[in-house]
Amino acid sequence: MPQSLDVLEALGVLDRMRSRFLIKRGARFVDGADGRRTVRYAFADAFHPRWDHAFEVPRDEFDDLLFRHAALCGAVVHETWEVTRVLSDGARATGVEARGPDGTCHTFDASWVVDATGREAMVSRGAGPIERIPGLDRTALYTQMRGTWRDTDEREGDIQIVVFGSGDERGWFWLIPFADGRTSVGAVVSGAWARARRALGGPEALFAAAIDAAPAVAEMVRGAEALFSPRATADFSFRIRTIRGPGWIAVGDSAGFIDPLFSTGAHLAMIGAFRAADALDSAIETGDPRPEHFGEWERELRAGADLFTGAVQAFYDGDLVSYLFADPQHPFLRRAITSMLSGDVFSENARWACEMRARFPARG
Repeated sequence: MPQSLDVLEALGVLDRMRSRFLIKRGARFVDGADGRRTVRYAFADAFHPRWDHAFEVPRDEFDDLLFRHAALCGAVVHETWEVTRVLSDGARATGVEARGPDGTCHTFDASWVVDATGREAMVSRGAGPIERIPGLDRTALYTQMRGTWRDTDEREGDIQIVVFGSGDERGWFWLIPFADGRTSVGAVVSGAWARARRALGGPEALFAAAIDAAPAVAEMVRGAEALFSPRATADFSFRIRTIRGPGWIAVGDSAGFIDPLFSTGAHLAMIGAFRAADALDSAIETGDPRPEHFGEWERELRAGADLFTGAVQAFYDGDLVSYLFADPQHPFLRRAITSMLSGDVFSENARWACEMRARFPARG
């Protein structure tokens, strides 16, 4: 998201990002039944557009870039190692045990342990309840293709979000173009939709059924080559109540995951980790071992995540869809939606953010 670029700028990787990845300047929503009904949100039209663009990144390449850059900055990195358990003195986390490439285990002492294990949530899952987010019982079906339709000129990098179905069977497609000509294509469908079509078979058959339900997508991918058979991942949205404890904190997906409708995962991970780094630095410098030291960090992170959650729930309920495609569209609400799509969700007291929270409160 554009608001993630402050982190990338601070890390010193923006120039490499621009030379390597496709620039994304907006998001285009399409009616799956009628491809002529579209609306585009340009990031430059947000209320506070410090950045008017972001990037479309294959996650393996992006993560590798950040990993190598961390090493260049002086971080000690251990590639292909696996953390097997978190060490504790009975009162707080004191480090980790990890298995090296040769199979031997080693211990690493630490002032603080950061759980960045993604949806595995190695530490945080054991510290408190894991809750499914109401209304987000979803399955993603996805592949990559060559030869799909994509927009041109400065809109080439736009993400295409195609909405199809209604009620309990409302779903959506993403089409994310990459610089090398590949396009990530995925459908997010409800549990009810998937169960009703279980007899069709596995992910490949369900993916084909989703395309049949969205003629606009069928047109976009006509003649395209799938680079691998469609895959599936289910029930991926969850909330974790405890994301900090004695000697540890959780960042990124280890602190919870929201439906990927607005590309929120990487944004919340980067902003959350960036702000956590400041809190960790202060805790280590002052020698303050209390998890309460991270209270403000957690409050800000949850407030941003809740704004996204409420909007996603409203999308599946249908309320947000009507606003997205409204014609005519209220200028203030249009800019509010654009600001959310830009990732400006940590401006708690901004009028637009208060309006979004009031219209689309997070449930559960």
